[in-house]
Parts: sequence; C-alpha cells; structure tokens
Amino acid sequence: MKSLNINYKILELKKLLFIMLTLLCGSMVNGQVKPLDSVFSLVERNDDEQLKQIVERYSVNDLNQVDRGYYYIAAGGIDYINNDFEKAYSKLLKAKENQSNKRIIYKANDLLIFISNATTELQFAPASVMQENLEIAQQLRDPKLSIRIKHHYMFKEIQSGEFDKAIEICYELKKICEQNELVDQQLDVEFNLGTLHYYRSVNDSALYYYKRNLAIFEHKKDTFNIATRLNNLAMLQTAIGLNEDAVNNLIKAEQLAKKFKDRDFSVTLLRNIADAQVAAGNLDEAIDYYNEFISENDSLNRTSIAKSLSEMQTKYETKEKELENAELQSKNLENTNKIYLLLFVLVMVVGIGFFLFNRMRQKQALLAAAAETQKQREEKLLKNAELASIDAMISGQEKERKKIAQDLHDDIGSSLTTARMCIENVVQRSKEEESIKVLENAYALLNETYSKVRNISHAQKSSILNAHGLIGSLEEFADRINAGKSLNVEIIHHGMKGSLSNSLELGLFRIIQELLNNTIKHSQAKHASIILTGYEDHIDIIVEDDGNGFTPDLKNQEGTGLKSIKSRIINLEGTMEIDTKLNRGTTINIEIPLI
Repeated sequence: MKSLNINYKILELKKLLFIMLTLLCGSMVNGQVKPLDSVFSLVERNDDEQLKQIVERYSVNDLNQVDRGYYYIAAGGIDYINNDFEKAYSKLLKAKENQSNKRIIYKANDLLIFISNATTELQFAPASVMQENLEIAQQLRDPKLSIRIKHHYMFKEIQSGEFDKAIEICYELKKICEQNELVDQQLDVEFNLGTLHYYRSVNDSALYYYKRNLAIFEHKKDTFNIATRLNNLAMLQTAIGLNEDAVNNLIKAEQLAKKFKDRDFSVTLLRNIADAQVAAGNLDEAIDYYNEFISENDSLNRTSIAKSLSEMQTKYETKEKELENAELQSKNLENTNKIYLLLFVLVMVVGIGFFLFNRMRQKQALLAAAAETQKQREEKLLKNAELASIDAMISGQEKERKKIAQDLHDDIGSSLTTARMCIENVVQRSKEEESIKVLENAYALLNETYSKVRNISHAQKSSILNAHGLIGSLEEFADRINAGKSLNVEIIHHGMKGSLSNSLELGLFRIIQELLNNTIKHSQAKHASIILTGYEDHIDIIVEDDGNGFTPDLKNQEGTGLKSIKSRIINLEGTMEIDTKLNRGTTINIEIPLI
C-alpha cells in the first residue's frame, strides 16, 4: 500500500492520519493458489513492477469474473501507486462489477477509501463504501478485516475533529485484537492510541503507550520499529519539556537507522535532532545537526534528480533507437521521425523545467520553516525575559512590604509605645480631675492609633511566603470564608511536599483567591472545593462549586476578574479549562508547569 511507514514528524497531523490507516496492512488472502491471487500483498508492498508483470501476462477478456476482479485490482493498484487516482478509481469500480468474491469487493473498496482520503476535494470516502466493507467483515467473521475498516472510521472522526470518538474506536480495536490474540495488530493499535492521547494533551497516557510499545519492540530486537518508536517518543518528550531525554532518544534512533539504510528517515531524524537540541538549549550542537541535515537533504535531492535524469536518458535512447530503425526501414518517414524527436526533446525539457520548479518550491518551503523556527525561538526568549521580570517585580514588592512593616513596627510603633507610657505616667501623678479626663482621652486616642499601626504592620507582613506556605495560607483563607457561614470551602492537596519559588506560590495563591472571590460574588454556591495535586513537572488545580454556573455565550463577556486570572495563568505558562452549565455549578481545571 502506498503510504508512510511511520510518523516521522509527530506534530504534523496530516501524516499521522495516514499512518493510522496504514499500520495494519497485513495480507488479506490466505495462500496464493494462482499468480493472480498475489495481487493483494503486492499492492500492500507498493510492488508496481510485479503488478505490471501480472497485468501484461493476462488478457482480461480470457478471465472469469473472479479473476477479472484480481486483474482490475492489480491494474488499479499500479495507477494508485503512481498517483493516477482517477484511473485507479475507474479500474477499482470495474473490479467490483458482478463480483461474487467478497474479499475482492472488500479490497477494491479499501483502495477506494484510501484514494478518497488522499484527495482533498473528496475529504471523506463515500459512506456506502465504508458500510459495505463493515458488513463484509461481519459476514466473513474476519477480525483483521474488521480492524481495517474500523481504522477508516477512526480516520473519518479525526478528520472531523472528533478526537473523543476516534479514541473510542481505538479502544474498540484494542479489544478486538485482545479477543483474537492479534499481537502485532494490537501493538499498532496501542501506538495509534498513544498518538491520539498526545493530540488530546493527555500526555501521561501517551507516554505510557509509547514506552510500552517501545519496550516490546526492544524485546523483539526489531531495529526498524525501535528506531521509529524512539523518534515518536522523542517528539512527545520535546512537547512536555523533557528535552534532554528527547535528544538522547533521537540520537539512538539515528544510530539504529544506519542499519536499515532508510535515507529519508535518516534525514528526517537529523532535522528532529536539531530541533530537539534547540529546545534543550544546546545551540552549538543544533547548528551542527542543521548543517548536516541541509547537506544530506541536498544530497538526497541530487540523487533523486540523477535517477530521474537517468530514466529520461534511457527513454530518450530507446526512442532514438526506434527512430534509427524506422529510418532504415523507410526513408519516407525521415521527416516524421525528426518531428517525433523534436517533440520528445520538447517534452523532456518541459519535464526537467517542471522538476526544477518543484525543487525550488521545496527549498523555499524549507527556508520558510527555518524562519518560523527562529521566530518561535525568539518569542520564547522574550517570554522567558518577561517572566523573569515579573518574578523580580513580585519579589521586590514582597521585600518592600516587609520593609514598610518593619519600619511601622520598629520606628513609629516604638515611638507610639513610648508616648503612651508617658501619658499613662502623667495620668497616675495628676491630681486635677479635668486634666486626668483630657489625658485619658489622649491616651485612648493614642492607644487606638497604636493598634491601627500594629494591624497595618501585621497586614504588610502577612504573605503566603511566610512560615505557613501555600497550603497553610489557603487553609487560613478558607477558614475566614467558612466563618461567614454562607460558603463552605474545602482544601484538598496531594503531593505538594516540594518547595516552590516565592513568586510561584504567590501567583498560585492569587489565582485561587480570585476564583473564590468570583464564587462568593456571583455563583450563589453553598459548597466549594480546591484540589491541588503536585507532580514532578507540573501542578494541577481543580476549583469546583455547586453554584448557578453560567452559559457558554457569556465567554466573550467575562469580567475583569476572569481576565485577571487568565493573565496570571498565562504569565506562569499554564493552561485553564472551564466546564460550566447553567444551574449545574462550575469546574475549573488549571495546569501550571514547574519550570
């Protein structure tokens, strides 16, 4: 089958979709009774040379109806392999005409589905074709056929953006493989399941399936599949910030790729290693790999050009020989032969020009991709500088608050205490009743002023960066809310034992504080819970309440409180998802990376 063998660049969704449909490409026929019976496996292997031999060996008019089906699948397969989809589609429809063999109908439909998926104008295969293959798989009770057609349904859901439905189908495929002990197919299904989880940002599940898949192929010592799985695992590791691990896995894959001599894959690995080195901050190594990638890619293009030119030269020499023979046979055809020769040269020149034009477009696309990579790197540097500035500002604010509190307590507080003691001494010594009353009033006023200064000092000193830490400060904040009796707040935490930076603790506290303020002001909730879960590389925060919620239409009309929360989360490079329905409460999920 004409397809990619593996997803070399995991972030390219278009490639991923075709990989999912072509990983399970086992033979559809048990045994090869006659040469025509082998066409299924030949099409799967893209072996157009042997398919051409079969088509040339037989005359379609001499074949029975079943063998005609095999013949037209072979002919359609040749056109499909060579990207002539229109001719392939026509011949595959002929393979189905008056056909009694269900497997031939299934195979013809399968290729029709692939053609539809490869043609942007069609986008999806006809529903009737997919339904027919589903019914055939059920009639023949062949689990491999069921797996293949369900892969096509999964592809359709992915193309429609329905990732949840695609994942459901993938789990269904996994169950079929387990029930029928189809170990190899199950490996491919689980690999696809990991990739779908990755695109849904469920990185833990994606990592689990990728590592499990890799471990099995390492046990089998399957060099090709080990290399391709290492490549995909590295792409996921880059996405979740495990950059050094990604670099190491890609370098391992590069060493393995040398054993099976797949130049396209090797060149792709060089580009992926360069990108991973950039993400890991190893700029010198990244430059070396980029240079090697450009050199190998140009060499690969030159090899392709040389092969094309050699084929054209062979065709030219063959045609020239025919013209010479024709000239020997008849001098009368001399002018006609010259015209043919000129036409051939013209076609060849046009072909070379078209080829060079396409190569120029490919180079322009490569340069554009390099420029985009540079732009993203610069944006990341600016973002890091902005976060450093914010962290410094928060630390400065905390220091200034502490200094003000210290000054209030040590300087003004000390002076007020001394003045209060002096007035108290005068009151005790004074004999005049009126003077005592005036002094007592002054003493009361001074005492009140001292209390206010002390409260201001304590307020300035109170910060989530004190001895209580983030969890203790949240529990104190919750206790103050609970004392009002209108809302009951519960704080639940797991794995929050590691130390966090002052700025991160302050940012998390302000986010949760603002969310609870919104709950108190707008939700009319009776209960709310704050769940904090600490992981090695990130913190998950879930804020839930049983209030009146809000409708999705209000998203574009959100107040400054929610905007402020989103701004704080963005500054911490985190993400937020809001799940709310009218009169059903609100759940807010926040994920903050530990940079």
